[in-house]
Amino acid sequence: MAKTRKPTQDLLMPGAAGWERWTGSPGEPCQHEAQLGHNTLAFAREAQSRVLALPLAHFWVLPAWLQGDDAHLRDMAALHLERLGVRVADLEHGLQVRKVASKDGAHLVCMTALKEAALPSLDLALLPDEIVLSADCLPIPADAMVICRELGKLVLMISRGHEWVYASPLSAGELNADALGEVNHLCLQLGFQGVLGQIQHIILWLAEEGNLEQIRQVTGLTALREPKPQPVMPQLGRSTLVPSDLLEARKKGASAARTRVMALSLGFVAAAVIAGVTVLTVWATQERDMLRERVAELTPRASQVMDQKKSWLEASPAVDPSFFPMQVLLDSMEPSASPEVSMTHFEWTPDRLLLRGRTPSPALALQYAKEITEVTGLSRYNWETPPPDIASDNSATFELKGGLKP
Repeated sequence: MAKTRKPTQDLLMPGAAGWERWTGSPGEPCQHEAQLGHNTLAFAREAQSRVLALPLAHFWVLPAWLQGDDAHLRDMAALHLERLGVRVADLEHGLQVRKVASKDGAHLVCMTALKEAALPSLDLALLPDEIVLSADCLPIPADAMVICRELGKLVLMISRGHEWVYASPLSAGELNADALGEVNHLCLQLGFQGVLGQIQHIILWLAEEGNLEQIRQVTGLTALREPKPQPVMPQLGRSTLVPSDLLEARKKGASAARTRVMALSLGFVAAAVIAGVTVLTVWATQERDMLRERVAELTPRASQVMDQKKSWLEASPAVDPSFFPMQVLLDSMEPSASPEVSMTHFEWTPDRLLLRGRTPSPALALQYAKEITEVTGLSRYNWETPPPDIASDNSATFELKGGLKP
């Protein structure tokens, strides 16, 4: 009895030092086929379908709690990203929203938005059928932080349950104290947003980098070193992300295909004028119908965009990002002494701000108290900066009060 042949699928994915090509069936672990380095990427011609997994440097992967109906999550996510300074020009191909959890009418979502970054050199003769996030091709450890390398850069991925909720490259080039400080700072931000689950440990998909004991001392989490798992071949149809460069390449390919079809058609009908006129008439009718359908599709969307713009203009005075508690907290961490500050209390109202914290020495507490008054985002407050209390171990605790200027 003949065996049923499973569909083969090609996956181009960033490895630790360069690009790699994997093959396999959707939903199953992949088989490594080739190490491509940084040269022109190319799929195998015999592959039945092709997937390009772009590195995390090409995406914004951010979590947020959003209020509203599921049908409007993408629009609400676009407004949230815009308040963070991330503008998505093409919502259909540049933004994907995945719901992670729901509570009291609010939805925890993971927003994946394409950055304006150049694609790697790709053989345009075989374009990918789908673009995915590289992290979506990897097994997800539950409630963990994962640090690995992509194309030579350190990247951090954070899961909640069995879903990625955050992923981004780290600015540090090595897994040292600076990188761990950046990890702690990110966890502080995400913790105040209430998007982190019960993080159990930090997993290093790194062969030798990183001191496990240092990581435990700095972060307070157990660090584990594990081999990076094989990617799992993604199912087609789950991603709507398409970079603008690839959209343009697809349009050119479609245009070239239409040109070839037209040339063949004209060759067949060159012997008869009537047949040629008929073919041109059919083609013109199809183009007209396509244009009408496109206009009919865009008309309600344009009206919806205008309504959304009007609603946003009406609500904008009440949603100034500079008055958001999270923004105020981020501004309070701007002083250069803030990495040494252990914040123990944060209280904010529209006209009042109270900060309590602890520093290893009185000098750092005085430095933080001086620098907090110079932060541009907090210039609207009049500050009370009494001297810090000094403990027996020479550490200092402080309380800073800011009142809104009249």
